[in-house]
Formats: sequence, structure tokens, C-alpha cells
Amino acid sequence: MRGIVIRDVSVRSSQQASNENVDHESQQEIGQSSTVNPSITVVPLPVRATRGPSKYSFIWNLPENHKIELPLTSSNQPIQQAGRHFSGWLGTIARKPHLCPIKYKNWTEIPDELKEEIWDIVQSKWILPEEPARLKAMKNRTLSSIATYWRNHKSTLKKKYFLGRGNRARAPPNVIQEDYEAIVQHWSLQKTKDLALKNKDSRSKQKNVHTGGSKSFASHAKEMVTTLGKPVERADVYVKLHLRKDGTPVNAEAQSNIEKINELLSESSNRVQSSDLTGSISWAPDDVYAQVFGNERNGRVRGVGFGPTPSMHPAKSTPAIAQEQVTQLMQLVQNQQNHSSEASRGGFGLDRESPTPYRSQASSHQEASG
Repeated sequence: MRGIVIRDVSVRSSQQASNENVDHESQQEIGQSSTVNPSITVVPLPVRATRGPSKYSFIWNLPENHKIELPLTSSNQPIQQAGRHFSGWLGTIARKPHLCPIKYKNWTEIPDELKEEIWDIVQSKWILPEEPARLKAMKNRTLSSIATYWRNHKSTLKKKYFLGRGNRARAPPNVIQEDYEAIVQHWSLQKTKDLALKNKDSRSKQKNVHTGGSKSFASHAKEMVTTLGKPVERADVYVKLHLRKDGTPVNAEAQSNIEKINELLSESSNRVQSSDLTGSISWAPDDVYAQVFGNERNGRVRGVGFGPTPSMHPAKSTPAIAQEQVTQLMQLVQNQQNHSSEASRGGFGLDRESPTPYRSQASSHQEASG
């Protein structure tokens, strides 16, 4: 064990959290609504093993009523080192046989009671947003992440023990025998094998590799925001994560995409308007990324990491769209000026309290009489 001073992994009791004042500046920086401890706390963290999955025992063994601060972007994406610990710890939940049994074919079959138990555990370890809407979004995101880790866990077991040299009849370590027998029966079906081959073929055609490693897109974006001192959009993140350390693109396709992106970003009018410095990656339906890679589909947003969806974006916000809105506003002002001219001839009047034109009572009475 070693002690590491980390701002965003300070451990404190729930009672302390409720009694402390809100540090508004820190909240704005990390985009979190829960109370933030402004002090730095020494947290004993285990030295990460060079091989094998981390067990995150220091989180599982937290004293009762003690929680860990979790910095979030405005899109509820965990960031900084605490965010990495959070994501890694969720992976340990996905590997626990009593919480996430592998006998189920897909995540939707897992009973809701187990999912609620999982969420209760998460809330007992981490300080999460207090607003109902953000808390609900965080719950959905967290369970979706665990679902992904659960599928990856089953894939690893299948590769190592079902397709490999393992004994198909004997459950692997930390796997319930009954659950293993059920999933082996499913894997043995011909339709399951056919689907596996189809998915394998689809993965082999994927060319969009990146150099981001296990760190989330949001964490990379937060580092970029800190370095640049300004918001970043998904085209910026794409360029950063598709260059090697020597500055060369990872492959020919990435090189072509980066050239297109840089050409479009050279025009300031193509940039997404944003003031978000939390690490949330800015995007718009018609931004540079969309111009290079096409429109969004399948209910997800590419290039921003896990969490954001198309429905979360209120409207197009690139300068080109903003200019269109300005033009419409100018037209409205011109129409009001025309009404004002008519008013000077007795037809219309202007309310001194509002620019909205209205008919004078005298004019309206004359029209009614006529």
C-alpha cells in the first residue's frame, strides 16, 4: 500500500459531506452538483498489479458511511483519477457472480432486483449528484457501463474456458457451476455460433483504432481543456487520439480524416459554440465531426465517449446556425419597424413598455365602425 495525495479521490463520511459548505468554483470546474470537499486528503491506494484485473479492495472495504468524491462532466461522465477508479470498480461488480450472474443471455434478462441492489452499492461508496434528473441519468449510465463490462467478462470466459483449453464441464474460478452450465449450453447452440461468427467478421472490418488506451474520452478532453484553457469539440479529441507520440496518424484512414478535420477547423465559423470547461466534449448535429463522418445514428453520439445521446442536445449550435437565427431576429426587428411607420400614420401604435406592435383603440374602433 502507498499513500497518494489526490484532489478528486478524497474520502470522507456522509455526515461530513452534508455539513460542509459548497465550493462553487470547484463545482463549476468539475461539473458536479454534490457538495465538494475543498481539502486534500491522503488516500491509501494499492499499487496496481502488472497482470490480472484489479480488485479495488480499498473501495469495497471503505468504512460504513464513508464515500469517495466523484468528479463529473456536465454530461455526467466521470473524469480524473477518481473517474478511472470508478470505471474500474464497476468492472469488479460485473464479475461478481451473485450480482451479475453469467447464466443470462443478455443484460435485459437480469432481474431488476439485482440491478437495484447494484445501484444501492454504488450509492453507498460514491458521492453522486443530488438533483433527481442528474441522479437518474447517472444511474442509467452506471448500469449501462456495468452491462458492457458484464458482456466483456462473459466474452473472456468464453474465449479462455469454452473455446480454449479449459474444461467445459468445470466452472472457472469465481463462477457458479450452475450458471456456467447454463451459459455453456447457450454457447453450444448453432444459432449462437453463427451470430458469433457474424460479429467477429464485423469487428475485423473496423478500422477506427485510437491511442486513448483505457482512459475515457471525457478524461482526455478534461486534460485538453486544462492545457488549452478552452472547450474542446469531438473533432479536436479525434485528432488527439488518432496521432502517435511522434505526431504521425495511426493509419492512412486516420490521416485522411485528420486532414479534412484540420481544413474545416481552420475556419472559425465551423467551430461549435461552447463555454463548457468541465471536460464534456462539445458537439452539434452539423459540426465538423459530422461533416467528416456523417450524421448520427442508432441513438448514440460518436466521438464523445460513453453516456451522451442525440436527444441530450437541445439544438444545432454551430456559428452557421447561430447566424441564421440572428438573420431571423433582424427580420423580426425590421417588421416591427415597418409596423412603427404605419403607426405614425395612425394605423398602429407601439407600447412604451414593449417593442411588440399593437393596434390603438381609436384605430381599432374606426375599423370596427367602418
